[in-house]
Amino acid sequence: MDTRGALTSEPSAAPAAPSRDVLARLGPLEVSLARTAAELRAAQRLRYEVFVAELDARPPGADRLARLEADRFDPHCDHIIVRDRSRPDAVAGGAIVGACRVQPPEAAGEGFSSQAEFDIAPLLARHAGLRFCEVGRSCVARTHRTQRTIEVLWYGLWAYACRAGIDVYFGTASLPGADPERHRAVLAYLHARVGAPRDWAVDALGGGAVAMEGPTGGAMSRARALRAMPPLLRGYLRVNAHVGRSAFLDTAFSTTDVLVIARLALMPTGYRDRARRVTGLDLPKPSRPVGIPADLQ
Repeated sequence: MDTRGALTSEPSAAPAAPSRDVLARLGPLEVSLARTAAELRAAQRLRYEVFVAELDARPPGADRLARLEADRFDPHCDHIIVRDRSRPDAVAGGAIVGACRVQPPEAAGEGFSSQAEFDIAPLLARHAGLRFCEVGRSCVARTHRTQRTIEVLWYGLWAYACRAGIDVYFGTASLPGADPERHRAVLAYLHARVGAPRDWAVDALGGGAVAMEGPTGGAMSRARALRAMPPLLRGYLRVNAHVGRSAFLDTAFSTTDVLVIARLALMPTGYRDRARRVTGLDLPKPSRPVGIPADLQ
């Protein structure tokens, strides 16, 4: 699964049949690892279009002339891309409609990106026997922001975890706008309903930390809370993920971030069964049978 440093200069033709590089397929949507420099640039270009052009973020690694968003962690990550094979430019590599990057533990010599916002070292130490993998820079093109795209991206993450022996995915999930009052009800809902157990709790760092609990607890209606969350965050919650104890205001990206922790052993059995059918892969250890929380169905 380790593609870092293995990108080639020319894009490969689309495979005629599933290969090791293809992680999942759902209709015309195909999830794979970026294997070429052109594919990585396409993912970084999508990141630019979503984060910088659309959301007006100011990440330090953005190249406005080339319209690419990159940072120092990219060379240490595997990059997962979603293609829409129904588009005529799919073979040429121009049909990338979703992307994220994953950093497994053996590639964390310089740490993880989320450590700039959250104190994750105690969490990793408490669960030293598990393999943690960070998921970051997740984005989907405006034309493909549907539950189906998020679902196939998660199937790709499932396949990656099965192949790389990942036990826990973690990373930041963002609410638009670095304004905690704007998101006070959603943050309180997350804290009350899906807050991490004490052994998995994580705190935000320094002056950017924001308390999530609110005076009315998680009183916001579940339907309204889910509508107020970005699709990627809803996708995390549907696999029984937890959130950290406090949020962080990211002024560079103009977002309010929460740390999400997804233990794959807690993935709902129905979701796991679908992932296994789509990918043909399963985790080496059986999951504990649990269901999607009632307020997320």
